Amino acid sequence: MQERVWGIAIAEDNEAFRVMLRDIVEYEPDMAVVALWKNGREVIEQIGDMKPDILLLDVNMPVMDGIETVRMLNQRPLDTKVIMLTMHDDEDVVMQSLRYGASAYLVKDGAADDIVRAIREVAAGRAMVHPQVTPILLNAVAQMSRLNESWKEILTAREYDVLREMAKGRTNEQISEDLHISVKTVKNHVSHILAKLNVPDRAQASLHALRHRWVNL
Repeated sequence: MQERVWGIAIAEDNEAFRVMLRDIVEYEPDMAVVALWKNGREVIEQIGDMKPDILLLDVNMPVMDGIETVRMLNQRPLDTKVIMLTMHDDEDVVMQSLRYGASAYLVKDGAADDIVRAIREVAAGRAMVHPQVTPILLNAVAQMSRLNESWKEILTAREYDVLREMAKGRTNEQISEDLHISVKTVKNHVSHILAKLNVPDRAQASLHALRHRWVNL
């Protein structure tokens, strides 16, 4: 039985790197380069005709960059899987790439074997993130998880009451009167809230509460 040959497209504006990627892919007996593009617009215009199995997509390109390209591809009924390539391990770029459906994220200064391995992993239906990018991804996931946590996991009921009043713009004296506790006790609660939320002041604590939808004004 003949081995499956994966069709690989490459979108990269740097000609030397584009040629290097082509040579890396063509060296593998089960891979063949079916298209070479210089920018995202060429990808969008031609990918429907070429129908590659895998697209190696540079993040930084003229005319249309990789992020916009993968976003537009995600809106199309294509079976092509995308591997993002970049010189930078920027958290926003990593998360946008994966959010728009990229299956792998690699840095360009990695080894040729990393690219080949990523193609094989993605072709097999698995996702892959370069080890250099993994800490960024884990940090972003941790932040997203924190957005979903309840105030009950962090604050006491009374601290929440104080935070809720703070978010309304109430002063310590007003909070003291509303909650029937001393001003000193309010100040202590505020200090504990700032420490637990790891924020520098009342304004940031209030923004934290609003961002996490702990309070509704």
